[in-house]
Amino acid sequence: MLSYGGREADASEREAAVGFVSRFSDRPETLRFPEVAVLEKDGYGRVMVLIRVLHEDGLEEPLLVAFKEIRPDGGYTAGPKSILRVRESSFYAGLEHHKTRNSWDCPPDAEPRFDA
Repeated sequence: MLSYGGREADASEREAAVGFVSRFSDRPETLRFPEVAVLEKDGYGRVMVLIRVLHEDGLEEPLLVAFKEIRPDGGYTAGPKSILRVRESSFYAGLEHHKTRNSWDCPPDAEPRFDA
């Protein structure tokens, strides 16, 4: 059962999430990923993934990753604010915050108009 709903990530989504998170580890071969779930997709192709990282010392770390896109071959595009460590006690607030940080449901080429 998934912690916060969504659906189990397919092979390409799992490969993207595991590959992205592993890039930030000094010892990626020691990491385990007991849960990789796709929580939401927006109308512009962004994908919100929850990934639980189990470190070799037993520490489990839940992360939200907002991808700009995930390609069928497991390749991906992610922005500079695409990863967020979340707390179980404030998961949904963290999810909404992360969506805002990553311009969820906004067109990728949108430019603000401040003169209106």
